[in-house]
Amino acid sequence: MTVISSNFNNIARAISAYEQAGRADAALLTSTAMVGSDARINDSGENYTGTLRWLDFTDPTTFNKQNETATDVAINEMAVSNKSAVYIKNIDHIAAQEMSVQKLISKVDGLSYLGSQFASVRARREDLQLRSILNGVSDKIWGATVIGTSDPAAKVGTFGFYTGSNASDAPNPLFAIENTTNNRSAFFDTLLDAITEVKGEFEEPFYYLVVDTATYNIMRKQNVLDVAPVVDGNFNFSTILGGKIRLIINNQSLTANLPAGLKVSYLAKAGSVHYSDIAQTNPTAIERNELAGNGGGLVTVLSRWGNIMHPKGFSWAGSATAYPANADLALGTNWAVHATNVNQIGLFPIYHG
Repeated sequence: MTVISSNFNNIARAISAYEQAGRADAALLTSTAMVGSDARINDSGENYTGTLRWLDFTDPTTFNKQNETATDVAINEMAVSNKSAVYIKNIDHIAAQEMSVQKLISKVDGLSYLGSQFASVRARREDLQLRSILNGVSDKIWGATVIGTSDPAAKVGTFGFYTGSNASDAPNPLFAIENTTNNRSAFFDTLLDAITEVKGEFEEPFYYLVVDTATYNIMRKQNVLDVAPVVDGNFNFSTILGGKIRLIINNQSLTANLPAGLKVSYLAKAGSVHYSDIAQTNPTAIERNELAGNGGGLVTVLSRWGNIMHPKGFSWAGSATAYPANADLALGTNWAVHATNVNQIGLFPIYHG
């Protein structure tokens, strides 16, 4: 925005008012340990994308034992295959402008105030980037699945779980509300079934569960939250199931490109999404146009940054010649699943009503 009289008629008073404005910075998904780092992912190369490579091993299928016969040469050999995944880079910026004459009239530096908000604006934009990636993951795993009549609860797309539907073609809820015919012990049945389907060879020490406010409030109404929250860094996480599940309350719907009426909660491992910075040549820049405003002058401050944000177990299948918009990240066709087992993936969508 440009700081001119129409923005701040009495700029000193206006800035004082804006300083009191609360900003929603606390509940950012990017601030949790869902986001980690992978040393194999970096910004080297001259392309918009990069390639992550690794070796995938398969256990031997034979069980030849050592013996005393010199001519026996059978061995139990592991199979090794080359695997790779593509990750996409992202570059972004924000800017603020001020007419020099306005600063002269008001005696207040509006540009300094706006510039002080750059970090929080960047944090929110990166959070929206992550939310868009979650949308893309859920869209990819749901795929061509359709909501039918009285669908049974089942695994979907190998790495997701669908709670099924009722006789009216409506998806079943994630949690069973306690009533006269349903006792409290059944409240977590569906969630535990989902964990069973996706836990693999072993359970993680804990999982994150990203839920919307309505789903969280059901848990509060049923009084199933653990008494003591888990403290992790600067965060106090509400938990369920004796601290096994750390709740992340998502205040935005993560259902882009999915059927109407279908909600998605995410069971997530720590470090399920990689994040790293891409260094900018000139991260903070100032541009002056001394002719603007009939010679009064215009000052523009820009903040530039870049990042790589990539979900574990997936490969970018979208454009390799442009930085992606959030709408691109939210589209399932722009992602491919390269994980071959649940140990190689970090995000597990749970589709419910």
